[in-house]
Amino acid sequence: MVKKISQGDIIKINLNPKEGHEEMGYRPYICLSNNLISKYSNVAVFAAISNTKRKYPYYISLKNHNTITKGSVLLDQIVTIDFNYRKHDYIESVNEILLEELLSKARTVFDEI
Repeated sequence: MVKKISQGDIIKINLNPKEGHEEMGYRPYICLSNNLISKYSNVAVFAAISNTKRKYPYYISLKNHNTITKGSVLLDQIVTIDFNYRKHDYIESVNEILLEELLSKARTVFDEI
């Protein structure tokens, strides 16, 4: 049985073709949407994970969070993915502390300034 994607899960998936500055290739993404969304549909909201060295307020490092996955979560690169349509591999689930940090920071992407 295939594992249902849950909030806080990191998967590797290939989202090609992409254009411009979008993250490309077979790479890790973390699920940010709540489990109700994936329960009733085949889509979920994800953020790309990259090994970029750039410092940016919406890049959250995984360095001190005890994850197998290395790099930073790019909260300015949020995508909706039909994860049942594309081949993907489950990597790991992050802890509650990291998940809450990501969700809190992701909410600010939509705040009016």
